[in-house]
Amino acid sequence: MKYRANKLFRWYMAVALLASTGCKKYIEESNLGSSTDETYYVTKIGFEDLARSNYSNLRFIFQQGNLHTLGTDVFTSYATTDVNGLNQYNVSLNSSLNDLDIYWKQLYFTIGGANNTLYWATRVQGMDSTVLKNRIGEAKSLRAYSYFLLTETFGDVPLVTARTTEPSVSYTRTPEEQVYAQMIKDLTEAVDVLPVTTSDFGRVTKGFAQHLLAKVYLTRGYKTYGTTADFTTAAGLAETLIKSGTYTLRSTFSALFDPAASGFQNNSEIIFSVQYSATAATNQVYYLGKVQSTAVVGNNLHQFFLWDPQGLAAIGRSSFYNRNSVIVQSVPDPYFFSLFDKARDSRYNATVWTALIAQTAGTVNSRSFAVGDTVVYYPDVAWTSTQKAAVKYFVYNPDEYRTSSFSGQTRSFPLFKKFRDPNVSYGDYGGTRDTYVFRLGETYLVAAEAYLKAGNSAKALEYFNAIRTRAAKPGTNPVSGNTYVSEMQATSLTIDNILDERVRELSGEEMRWFELKRTGTLISRTLAHNEEAAAANTLTTKHLVRPIPQSQIDLNRGASFPQNTGY
Repeated sequence: MKYRANKLFRWYMAVALLASTGCKKYIEESNLGSSTDETYYVTKIGFEDLARSNYSNLRFIFQQGNLHTLGTDVFTSYATTDVNGLNQYNVSLNSSLNDLDIYWKQLYFTIGGANNTLYWATRVQGMDSTVLKNRIGEAKSLRAYSYFLLTETFGDVPLVTARTTEPSVSYTRTPEEQVYAQMIKDLTEAVDVLPVTTSDFGRVTKGFAQHLLAKVYLTRGYKTYGTTADFTTAAGLAETLIKSGTYTLRSTFSALFDPAASGFQNNSEIIFSVQYSATAATNQVYYLGKVQSTAVVGNNLHQFFLWDPQGLAAIGRSSFYNRNSVIVQSVPDPYFFSLFDKARDSRYNATVWTALIAQTAGTVNSRSFAVGDTVVYYPDVAWTSTQKAAVKYFVYNPDEYRTSSFSGQTRSFPLFKKFRDPNVSYGDYGGTRDTYVFRLGETYLVAAEAYLKAGNSAKALEYFNAIRTRAAKPGTNPVSGNTYVSEMQATSLTIDNILDERVRELSGEEMRWFELKRTGTLISRTLAHNEEAAAANTLTTKHLVRPIPQSQIDLNRGASFPQNTGY
């Protein structure tokens, strides 16, 4: 696909953007120096380039893992001594925090791209009418998703739905309820025009709009301006998508994440994913439409939720285990691991490594290891000191994950393997894996939660147990004589049960902070299970929204633009 310079909306001014594709196809850049918006976007080729350019914006958004996971019940900061504001809700969580500033700007930049696409959709010539409607549906869906992330992060935000070509310093904050109404309008209209399937995997389809619309209604149902009818609507939307037959659950959970599995990434369960490829030239990650000051190429998902074992000589700089991220400082806390039924649930061993194996011969803390030896082991059930003393390797029991015998480390826990990328060398970024945004497994849990809130516990259990059926290990429990599937079935359900199940099914995929906020459990669950946040004990209701970036308040000199209360 082509990329070119376009004028698109930025929060505080119009800037030139280098629009690139989020899909896997790639065409060399054309020489369009003599083209203008008015001459290029009215052509079929130009408009298609513009519509495609919206997808690349998502790469940067989904690399901001700190905002999505830190300060929750199951994810905490990298070191036990860290004082990260997003995790501890301390004075560092303020309007000058760069994570929030770049998030705000990139989301509004994405909205600007969608608005620009919708503007030129009314002027393009020679487009097939059905294809044009598809592109309009894509733009409205991506705009709605951006506003969903903005409102859930910041509360009331400016609602901009028209193309912007001139700088403005007079924006005002639109009440959240009105922004939700616009999201619902956009998505409802998108459902009506988007195709059920696409040959260009990575584009928005009807399923994207249905899934997101269900989640928007579900989220609104919890709010003061929401009603029980929102839960009923959400349940119906999710159920319609599930029963459409367009998507199906993969037969095993591991097949979604194991790079050796047939149909890995592009399969019947994936509703939408942010695209990368094995071709580095297509994997540039742009910020505000431009190459970042330090160019970023490739995904960084494989670097999430790891501690750094490179100091262990027998592990070293292993591409097998990937390098932990120095940017995303989020790791699973001990409570995360306690949520898995390790005897019955197949998802645990598909999510983490329970042992680290020597990648080279070496000595660690005076213990010598050959290639293939176990260096570190994490038993499901705690070992006694006698059992530990009988083996050469290091053993960490579940209650010891906040400790480490290794230099420079304060934690040792099972590393995530769910997002392992075997195609990258040891280093930062470079990942070739797609990032799942929506998949049918989550749709089932959205349906379960919506039905539970609507008062239909039988339906809620039906969809909840469908996920647990897939998750169960095959075969029979030798102790009880019952199948693992039967032992995994729930007979009653609460919101906490659903939140626990979301961890097991969607850890690292879902934006955990948003899930806890939606359900009204961010404060209670985080203080109960995140030991660093609990020790700080500063999390209050003001933290249910993040502070508006000060840069935006300062730029908006022509109208009142108040900060969120308490910041």
